[in-house]
Amino acid sequence: MKLFDLLKIWEPTFDASKAKVHLARYNGNERPLDVFLEGKFDWWQRWQTKRNFQREFVVSLVNTGSPTRWLYAGLFRSIDYVEEADPKPHYFYTLERVPSCEEWVGRLYLESVYTGRPSYLRGETLANDLTVVELLPERLSIADFPGFKAVNLTKAQLDIVVRNQSAAWSAALSSVKGVYVITDTATGRLYVGKASGADGIWGRWCAYAANGHGGNVALRQEFGIEAPEERRHALRFAVLEIADLSATEADLCERESHWKSVLLSRNHGFNRN
Repeated sequence: MKLFDLLKIWEPTFDASKAKVHLARYNGNERPLDVFLEGKFDWWQRWQTKRNFQREFVVSLVNTGSPTRWLYAGLFRSIDYVEEADPKPHYFYTLERVPSCEEWVGRLYLESVYTGRPSYLRGETLANDLTVVELLPERLSIADFPGFKAVNLTKAQLDIVVRNQSAAWSAALSSVKGVYVITDTATGRLYVGKASGADGIWGRWCAYAANGHGGNVALRQEFGIEAPEERRHALRFAVLEIADLSATEADLCERESHWKSVLLSRNHGFNRN
C-alpha cells in the first residue's frame, strides 16, 4: 500500500499535484525525530529559509535514521506565510493539520526508493513511492517507560532516549541488572548480552547508543565504524529478564548462558562464547 493512496482515501480532496512533500532530515543542528517526539514538530516545520510550501497540501515525513525509512508526521494545509528578517531572512508558514489524516501520525513507517538530497519535493515525484511497511498499534512516544516486558527499542529510539537522558528510562534501566537481546532485523540474527555493572542495563545500553556495538567482537565487525549508518539502525533492543543490583556476576552469567542456548544465538547469531 502506498501512502498517497491512503491519503486520497482519508482526505478526498488530496491529490499529488496539490502537494509538497517535506522529507525532514537532520539539519546539522536538530534531529527531526527528536523534535517530533518532543511535540515541537509543527512549530519547527513552520520556519523555512525558502518558500517551500507553495501548494495546498504538505505531506510531512520524518527520517528515522536509515536514508530510505520515514515516519509519517502528518498532512497539513498550507494557509499562508509571512516573510521575516530576524534573526535572518526566512518565511514563517501557517500550517493546519488535516483532521481526517491524524489517526496515523507517528504510527506509519514508510520505505522509499528515493535517496536524493533535496528535502522538498513535488507530490508527483513520490506519488508512486513511499510504501507502508509498518503500522504501530500506538503513536510513537519515548517519554514514558512502558515496563520491562514491553521494551522494544529501535537503535534510533535508543539514541534519542540516551541523548536526551530521559529520566523515566534512565531511572528504570539503571535500577536493574539483567539479560537483554539485540535483534538485527535485516538478517534475524540475535545477540544475547548481560548487564552486570553498577549502572545496570542503562549503563550497558548507553554504550550501544554511542558506537552501535558495545565493544562486542562480532557486533563490532558487523556494525562498527566502517558499517553504513542504516546497518546500525536495523538493530532492536529488548529485555529478556531483570535482576536486582545485588545480583552476582556468576548469577548473570548463568542466566545469559541459558538464553543463548534457548535462542540459539551462538549457532545462528552474534554470540561467540
